[in-house]
Amino acid sequence: MKTGYFLGGIFIISCCLFSCKSVKKTIVHKEIPNITENRLLKNVYTNEPNFNSLYSKRMDVSFTQGGKVSSLRGTLKIQRDSFIQISVSAPLGIEVGRVLLTRDSVKFVDSYHKKYFLSDYKYFYDKFDANLSYDCLQKILTNTFFDFESCNGTESKEKKYKLDKADNSYILSTLEEKALGRKIKKLYRKKRKNKEFVLILQRIQVDPLSFRPLSVLLEDVDEEAGINVSYNDFRDFDGVFFPEKVAFILFSDKDKMGLEIRFNRLEFNVDVEPNFKISPKYKRIDQL
Repeated sequence: MKTGYFLGGIFIISCCLFSCKSVKKTIVHKEIPNITENRLLKNVYTNEPNFNSLYSKRMDVSFTQGGKVSSLRGTLKIQRDSFIQISVSAPLGIEVGRVLLTRDSVKFVDSYHKKYFLSDYKYFYDKFDANLSYDCLQKILTNTFFDFESCNGTESKEKKYKLDKADNSYILSTLEEKALGRKIKKLYRKKRKNKEFVLILQRIQVDPLSFRPLSVLLEDVDEEAGINVSYNDFRDFDGVFFPEKVAFILFSDKDKMGLEIRFNRLEFNVDVEPNFKISPKYKRIDQL
């Protein structure tokens, strides 16, 4: 992966790697009507998932790289605008890692190696030139519309998307020139001289009935590197329409890595509290 702009979205979840009563909805699409960009965006924002908390008692996690697949289990707790906690366990139920994200801190415990990591979000800028924010990670995990600026921790300005129709869905896309950070410039200059900017393509696929994101692509056009997030198997969980499966693909011209999360038990608007403890026997590390 050549550029740090796309590492942030999948990075935290990757660090952790080493029964709903509702009936699944079947959506049959007809020819989708024409719509303006402003009306589509208004519908998207109106139909964002509405809940205060999310609790997945069990989720299946699979990680794919180089043809090898690793399967784990986990739990997820989200208190909106407060914290995100992910716990990942080996098939026999032994916890191997736990991460706690708050609005201003990142905490990770590697139970298997008895190590832990504490930082704030500045860590991602210092290491990857990626101004990753809590809000962006929350949006990615909760099937909420997000744009490039929100993933870089800056306030998003009103922008003009190109609107198309494809695969029985609406497609919003934009191509923008972004300045490179100091670390990423070094990577580019190994191949090109005086590379100062990168062309970023963002492509959002929107369902024409629910107006929820079906996929979000961020791609460095020059380097053919990026991240794609897709949402599948939507269900009605006691009144909250939500995908059972979230899949990430992190790709470059030389490598491809996949991460898939499937929620088997999912509850909304229940009491959730973080339970994050660090054993005094664990060793603190400065890098992940």
